[in-house]
Parts: sequence; structure tokens; C-alpha cells
Amino acid sequence: MRRGQRGSAVPLIALVVLAAGGAIVLLGRVGGAAVDRASARTAADAAALAGAAEGPIAARAVAASNGGRVVSYRQLGLDTEVRVRAGKATALARAQRHGGGSQDGAAPALRAVLTRAAQLLGQAVPVRATTTSSTGQAGMAVIVSPEVAARLGPIASQAGLCPSGPVRFEVCR
Repeated sequence: MRRGQRGSAVPLIALVVLAAGGAIVLLGRVGGAAVDRASARTAADAAALAGAAEGPIAARAVAASNGGRVVSYRQLGLDTEVRVRAGKATALARAQRHGGGSQDGAAPALRAVLTRAAQLLGQAVPVRATTTSSTGQAGMAVIVSPEVAARLGPIASQAGLCPSGPVRFEVCR
């Protein structure tokens, strides 16, 4: 090694370390923004479904249980439009209310979260029975098969469902 080249690797190493640190910070910010956008979309979809089924109070409650806050709520005939903010992201979702009473004793909020669960799973959620929630609200809990419970477990909280037994899920409070 020649005398003039001694120590020339130190500035290069410092530059590489700075570049790597900058890349890590940038990746963290991009990842955080992606998480915020996904959370906002999930909360908006669930809030729109709940709002279409039960109105603005239900929309706000479901948005909050999904980590969001309703920024705007509009009822346009049978359509409900909800804008939700989660973290630094905002998402807009629409849902359409269907006429008629409850199916199989399911409360509108339960139908809304089951619809959201079906969206997340890519198929309808087969329900064995509809029952009363742990707080005594009629039609706010379902019993499913063990196979369905295994598929539903990982996405339940995203849909607004809370497990209350091995094969029992209810609308989160």
C-alpha cells in the first residue's frame, strides 16, 4: 500500500453508511404511509357498511374500532358515503343500504361486519347461528364452523369482529 492512499477507505465507508441510513429512513416512511393508507381504507369500508346499515353513530363507532375517525358522512338516498382519517391518510368509501328487515336475526351492524369479512376473505362467511352478544345485544354475534373460525380469526379485527369463543365472533364494541 502506498503512503498517499492510507485512510482513503474511511470517507467511502462513511458515505456508504450515510446512504444506507437514508435508505432505511425513507423505507420506514414509505412503509408507514402504506400502513396508514391500508388502515384508512379498512376503516372507511367498515364505517360505510355500518353507516348504510345503522347510520352515522354506527359508522363512527366502527371507524374508531378500526383505528380511524370519520371526517365526513353523507347519506345520498340508499347510498352512504364516508370519509375516514387514519394516521396521516384519508380514505373514502361508499355502501348501499338494502331495504327490508334483518336476515336470520342478524342486526344491521353484524351484517355490515360480515360483509366486510367476506370482502377480506374473498367469499361469503357461512354462519351456523346468529346469537346475542356478550353485552346482551340480540343479533350481534355469530357461531361458525371450526374451519370457518380458523380462516376468520386472522382477519376478524380488520372486519370489526372480535372472537368471543373458539367458534363464536361478535361485533367489536
